[in-house]
Amino acid sequence: MKRPLPSSLVLPLLPRRRFVQGLAAGGVLLGLSPFARTAWAQPSDTRTAAPAVLTGTEFNLEIGESPVNFTGNPRMATTINGSLPGPTLRWREGDTVMIRVTNRLKETTSIHWHGILLPFQMDGVPGISFAGIAPGETFTYRFKVEQNGTYWYHSHSGMQEATGMYGAIVIEPAQSDPVRADREYVVQLSDWTDEDPMRVLAKLKMQGDYYNYNQPTVVDFFRDASRDGVKAAIDKRKMWNEMRMSPTDLNDLSSNVLTYLMNGTTPAGNWTGLYRRGERVRLRFINGAANTFYDIRIPGLKLTVVQADGQNVEPVTVDEFRFGPGETYDVMIEPKDDAYTLFAQSMDRTGYARGTLATRAGLVAAVPKLDKPEWLSMADMMGAMGGGMAGMAGMDHGGSSQTA
Repeated sequence: MKRPLPSSLVLPLLPRRRFVQGLAAGGVLLGLSPFARTAWAQPSDTRTAAPAVLTGTEFNLEIGESPVNFTGNPRMATTINGSLPGPTLRWREGDTVMIRVTNRLKETTSIHWHGILLPFQMDGVPGISFAGIAPGETFTYRFKVEQNGTYWYHSHSGMQEATGMYGAIVIEPAQSDPVRADREYVVQLSDWTDEDPMRVLAKLKMQGDYYNYNQPTVVDFFRDASRDGVKAAIDKRKMWNEMRMSPTDLNDLSSNVLTYLMNGTTPAGNWTGLYRRGERVRLRFINGAANTFYDIRIPGLKLTVVQADGQNVEPVTVDEFRFGPGETYDVMIEPKDDAYTLFAQSMDRTGYARGTLATRAGLVAAVPKLDKPEWLSMADMMGAMGGGMAGMAGMDHGGSSQTA
C-alpha cells in the first residue's frame, strides 16, 4: 500500500492541463499559469558576495547560509565563505594542500573534490569515505595534489549542492602550461530553484515529467502527418507510448522551476569579463548545475577546446559544445570586437544563462533567441548503439572531429 504524500505535496492532476496545452499549440494558455514564469526574463539579481580567489596550500572554508534573491522571492542559500559560488581554489600540482572546513549549518555537511585523485578518506562522501562534518565541527582535508587542470568541488550532503554549495578548482601544472593564454576566467554555470529541492524531488518521484512543458501537442501531430504521412505520425507516437517514453524528455527540470546562473549571476545581472584586443583568452567552463545540460556558444567567435575534465586534449575548434552536470571544458578564444555574449542555453530550450566579454565595463552584445527544442530520436535514446556517439540535431561542430 502506498503511503500518501503530505498535504503540502498534494499536486493538481495534470492530464487536463496537458490536453489544454496541446490544443493551445503548446503555450498560449500556459502563459497564464504561475509556473510559467521564465527564469531568464527576471529582473532581480540580488547576489551573495563575489567569490574570492584563494591561493596557497592552506585554506579555511566556512559553510553557512546567506540570503539571495534571484527571482524577486528572497530565499536562503547554502554558501561557502558567504558567496555563491564558493571561493575559487587555486592549487599547484605537487603541493600538499590542507583545507579546514567548518560547519555553521544546523545539519551535517561535506565537501567532495570532484575528479581529484586523493586518498579515499579525503573524498568527502558521507557514509562512504567519512561520517560527514557535524554542526559546529571542523574537518581538515589534507592530500597531495597529483594532477592539474580545471575541476570543481561541491557538497555531497542532502540537497546542499542544489542550494548553492559549490565552487571552482584551478590546478596549475608543476611544469610550464602547454596552453598559453594572456587572460583567463572561470565560467561556472549552475541552476537555482526557489522551491525546496526535496519538494521538487517528491514531484519528480510521483511523475517524472511533471516539469516538462514541451510535451508533443496536437499541432505537432498535424505537422508530422503533413510532412511524413498520417501512418508515420501515428506509428511514431505509438512507438514512444509503448516504451513509456517521450521524445521531449530532455531535462527533468525546466525554466518553470529553475533560474540559470553564470558565476552566480542571473541573465539580467549579466556577469562580465574584460579583455584587451589581441589577447588570447582562456575560459574554464564548469557545469555545476544539479540538473541542466547546457549548450555553449559565443556568437561571432570560434571556440577551441583545449581541455576536457581537467585533461589536455588535441585542440578542436567548434562553434558550440554541450556539457552536462559535473563536466568541465577549457576553451581558447581570440576576441577582436568590443563585446561578445557568452550564451548558455538549456538543452530543453526553456531558458539560458548569459554573460558578456567586453573591452570595457558597460558594453553588451546582442543576446540570441533560444533555439527550438529538438525532439529525441531512437539513436539518442539508445546511445547510438553500434554507431558511436551521434551528434544531436542542431549542434554545429564545424565539421571537426569530436575528440574533445
